[in-house]
Amino acid sequence: MKNLSLTLITLLLIACQPHKEVSPASNAAPASTLAKQATSLKADITVQGYTSTLQNIDIQFLGKTIPYTYSDGKIGNSRGYDWWVSKHFALKSDLPKEKVTLYLELLEMAYPHYVALFGMEPPNIERQRIAVVYGSSRARVREAMLDDGFLRGVHKTAGGETMFYNRAGYNFPSHREHHQRYIVIHETMHAFHMALNGHSTWAPNWITEGLADSVAHHVYDPKQKQLTVMVFDRAPMNYIETGLKQYYSANKPTIEQINDDPALKRGLNFFIIHYLLSSPERAQYFAYFVQQLRLANPHSDATLSTANSLLKHTFKDWQAIEQGFADFVQNIKPSFHIVSGPWEQNGNAYWLRNTDSSERARLDINPANTATHPIMDFPAPAQHPLINVTDQNHVAALIEFEPSHIHRGEIGIALQKERSKHNQQYRTTFIGEEHANEDQFLALNVIDGEHILITASNIDEFATLQIALTPQIKHAIAKSGVLGLNIAIEQSMLKVSVKAENSKIVEQSFLVPLPTSLAANLDAKNISLLSKNNNHAITPYLFVENSIELSPSNATQLTNPWLFENDSLLSRAFQTCQQHRSQLVNCDTELSDLLAKIPSRDHHSRVETELNFIMENYMKRLSNNGFKTLSGVNTHIYFNEQQAFLRVVNPSNSALSISAQVSFTNNDAEIISTQQIDQELPAGIHNLDLTYPKDADAIVIEQHLQWQSLHYRATLQQSTVPFNGVTLNITHTQSDTGSWLFNATLSGPYSGKTSGNLILSASSFTQATAVNSQQQTVKIAPYEHKNYRFGLAPSNTLDLVTITALLDVDGEEIKLVKHINLTP
Repeated sequence: MKNLSLTLITLLLIACQPHKEVSPASNAAPASTLAKQATSLKADITVQGYTSTLQNIDIQFLGKTIPYTYSDGKIGNSRGYDWWVSKHFALKSDLPKEKVTLYLELLEMAYPHYVALFGMEPPNIERQRIAVVYGSSRARVREAMLDDGFLRGVHKTAGGETMFYNRAGYNFPSHREHHQRYIVIHETMHAFHMALNGHSTWAPNWITEGLADSVAHHVYDPKQKQLTVMVFDRAPMNYIETGLKQYYSANKPTIEQINDDPALKRGLNFFIIHYLLSSPERAQYFAYFVQQLRLANPHSDATLSTANSLLKHTFKDWQAIEQGFADFVQNIKPSFHIVSGPWEQNGNAYWLRNTDSSERARLDINPANTATHPIMDFPAPAQHPLINVTDQNHVAALIEFEPSHIHRGEIGIALQKERSKHNQQYRTTFIGEEHANEDQFLALNVIDGEHILITASNIDEFATLQIALTPQIKHAIAKSGVLGLNIAIEQSMLKVSVKAENSKIVEQSFLVPLPTSLAANLDAKNISLLSKNNNHAITPYLFVENSIELSPSNATQLTNPWLFENDSLLSRAFQTCQQHRSQLVNCDTELSDLLAKIPSRDHHSRVETELNFIMENYMKRLSNNGFKTLSGVNTHIYFNEQQAFLRVVNPSNSALSISAQVSFTNNDAEIISTQQIDQELPAGIHNLDLTYPKDADAIVIEQHLQWQSLHYRATLQQSTVPFNGVTLNITHTQSDTGSWLFNATLSGPYSGKTSGNLILSASSFTQATAVNSQQQTVKIAPYEHKNYRFGLAPSNTLDLVTITALLDVDGEEIKLVKHINLTP
């Protein structure tokens, strides 16, 4: 694992609604044509909180045509790989079409959440895509990485890696379907992060990995085409358990200690992110902190100290934040625990990845009655005619049979009686070993699709019972493949109702007598899912209050978990307060009171009214001084295919007037051309073309902005040559005497150390010659440009010169090669 780098050491732990596929592009299509096609591809996603639902998506097959991405010029084709694009992403893969489709759908559903977590979109995303590579195996991914100039594949313990050099994520599938989805969401979050300003090392591990792990900690429902990200409480790849083990093993570290430790602790990072985002006020402070850290843009060796300082400077009461974090972690009670498995999850349904014929898998579900963290925070299962759960004494399971497995294996549900003292302690810290065979529970399992077996584990007073399924039930199962198992706990018995549906619902009911001591200790919310020797899916139905139910309305982009509709205005008010606290006395207290009301949706209308009043007050008190934060308007010079443009972001509902005098200067700072911009821009993102001569060296924009009654003047300056991290460029000249001079210009990186060697070799087209090579040592700082010179004496036998850079770029070993043909 490389220190302070973006190595993704993962814990190596499908769909009804069709997408629209655009006809294949010609292999001869130029990149400029593909860039223009970007706006024609659609990704219609509805977002409610952390849940995205796919309505429609365009996916275009490009074959070997390389699309325009943020990895432009640093990523190419590979043997057996093809390119596919959606609205925001370009995927290079050798996987089948259905997998490519799934991953692009997942990424488009994740995209609004990437934007919300970082508070901005990558510049030029309307015409440029984020590059993703997903190979069919680790070996095939290594091959693609070698093609792109990397001298190794992903790290041995990683499921994927996103590379600093070319801002592309490289993924390969593990044997777990959940992890196959997880890794592409995780790695592409890193690539998105890098696309914002070229790299990601301005942020410490707990942000880079914490955000990527949190957003990839997901639940996906392939039937609904629905992705929920930022899930805190779930079963597979349970970062709660990972985090608790790390927290107690490290003697309860603080946020500051976690920030200052470069070692990767996924669970602890996960906890910090969820804690800071779990209240509207902390979420606003976190967003402001991330923005300030990005603008500070520290180099790798200064990232931790800069983040440490900014944390304490940004949050108004750092000690209260630290105490709140400690309280948050020590009160965490996970609802899910995989005792044995390999369990997979699709939506609310759980199933086994393998078909082991001897080992029974067990998944415990114990939602806490009271908790300060989210409980089972993904959409509740939809109501079903075979399921009846009306109060806290009812529990049910919907079993969806794999048709070819109906007559083998067992699947069902268990009611937990008591956990051993040892296991109770284990579930607090997850340190040590669990003794699963010591727990007590009463199980109802469907055996071979023929009968239900009722057994007790470690409960002497209960004798094993069984009941055969009726022919009507078995016939309905054979037709529909679905069975509802409903259980009601009463004082001295269980009432069990088995339902299936053919042309109508058929039902079989029976009673299970219980010893009084057993009945008194059963709780319908403390259950276990059991399965063996099959791939049936089982969906538990518990009577859990405050479960997430999505509104049937087609909400568009409500990415905050409280579904507050004017989150953008709230963010501008908060940033205005932070930037102008000396003039807006007590604004933080005023906003704190307002933010405290947001978790209750009943208060949203009142919050809107108060927020508008606050913003009007801020405008009167600050006038033009508050322009940038009150309007939220941002202007910046960016590049599209090496051509500079002015990007204007207007997040408000009011029009923005821009008047700008643009000057283009040469290398001597002399103005050689000008351009005038006068436009009124509505809400949204506007990319304004800049037209300048080829010999222009710099751009100077003197702009006057007007928004509502406020005015703002500022000057933007930018070189006409975009910075692209580590690059190698070669020029060569020949003197009158016939000798050759080669000038190698090396640039970059964005952050961290770069060192290595430049090697020049020369050879002939017509005859074998002795190896003729020269070498220079390279050491270059971030954003630095260095020139290295090589010379060759006149020769009639040398025709081809190759200059090779073997570099270690902030922990990434890469090889860059340039060839110069000396023969006309």
